[in-house]
Amino acid sequence: MYARVGAITAAEGTKNPLVSDADGSLIVSGGGGDYRNQTLRGNEYFAYCEDQNVALFDATAAVGLIVHNPALSGYNLVWHLWSAQVHTISAALTGMVLAVGTQLTVPGGLTAATLTGRTLLTASTGLTVGVARAYSVATILAPVAVWPLFVNAATIDTEGSELMAGDLKGAFASAPGTATVIGAIGAAGVSVSLGISWEEVPI
Repeated sequence: MYARVGAITAAEGTKNPLVSDADGSLIVSGGGGDYRNQTLRGNEYFAYCEDQNVALFDATAAVGLIVHNPALSGYNLVWHLWSAQVHTISAALTGMVLAVGTQLTVPGGLTAATLTGRTLLTASTGLTVGVARAYSVATILAPVAVWPLFVNAATIDTEGSELMAGDLKGAFASAPGTATVIGAIGAAGVSVSLGISWEEVPI
C-alpha cells in the first residue's frame, strides 16, 4: 500500500491514494492537531485585534473584529478557533456573538486588524494574507447574530471575563460577499482583545 505526500484533489466516486506527511506518516483526521495540515499548506488564516472597544454586533459602524470576504473571492471562509479577552470591567457588556451581514462592496472607514495573515507564521509583521481582509473598525451593512460565543458580567471577576475561547469546528462558513463580525450584546465593551481563525476553501 502506497501513499502520496501532500494535498490530493479528490473527486466524487474516484479512488484516491492515502496521504502521508513528509516523514512518511499516514495523515488522518486530527493527526498532529486539528489544523496542522491546513496551516502547513498555507490556507489557514487568523486575525487578531488588541485591546479595543467593541460595538454592538448589529452596528453599521462596526467596531470589534470584522472579516470581509469579497464578493468575487471564489472562496468560502470556514470558521475555526475564536477567543475574546475582556481586560477591564464592562458591566453592561453581557456577552458576545458571531454575526454576519451581506457586504458585496469593500467596507468603508477602515482600520486594519492588529495582525492578520496565515497561521504559518513567517515574520512578526507583513504576514501573507489570503482573499479575506480583517479589520477592527469598518462601516458595513447591519449584521444579524448567528451564534452565541460567551456571557460576560462584571461580577465574574474584578478584571471582567478574562479569556474566553472556543472552536467552531467548521460548523459555520462565510460565503463571498459577506462580513463576519465578533460583536457585543447588551452594550458596547471596552478594552477587549479578539481573535479568530479560518480556512479559505475554493468554491
